[in-house]
Amino acid sequence: MLLLKFILPFLFPILPVQVGNLLLKQDLEKDLKLLNSSSVFISDNTSASPSVQTLVHDLQLFGVIATIDLTNSKYSSSSQGKHKIQKWQFQEGNIKAIYQIETSIALDTTVTQRYLERAPTQHRIQNKFLFRTYAVSTAADSEHLYYMTEAEQGLLEYRIGTRQIQVNYPDKKEGLDDILPKMEEEVSIVLTSVLKE
Repeated sequence: MLLLKFILPFLFPILPVQVGNLLLKQDLEKDLKLLNSSSVFISDNTSASPSVQTLVHDLQLFGVIATIDLTNSKYSSSSQGKHKIQKWQFQEGNIKAIYQIETSIALDTTVTQRYLERAPTQHRIQNKFLFRTYAVSTAADSEHLYYMTEAEQGLLEYRIGTRQIQVNYPDKKEGLDDILPKMEEEVSIVLTSVLKE
């Protein structure tokens, strides 16, 4: 027992340091499969005719980020309300930090549908959502890359610099339209606060 107490402190530097679990690679793979298996409407603030091929090309940049070696980064995690934030900060290089924000939401609401020729009806919506948002800050821009996905729906939006792309699916997960604007607003507030740190 005395020997174990003596050797144990020397073993800690040998053990690998926990660097969190960046899930960007898994999300990219899932989202690319979903994009290839369904037709989508793409909104791009820089192009009148965006395509899935353009999207796939853009996502290669996020693929590079997903494969960065995180062992030389400083890892931290925190929470703000229902948002779990993981941060990998780099001392050297063009990339300053990678952020992963995971948000779980259980939606339980009632919406009223109004019609011109008949009485309004109420419809109860119950669904669970798991959003993951990624942001990458560089030496030149505090939020150079941004990527938001939902576990079942897939890619919802990404930004590269000032370019913003939104993806809409014909078969939307029930309740997504009701919750997404508030979710985007909350994530924006969370990102603004963590980027100031």
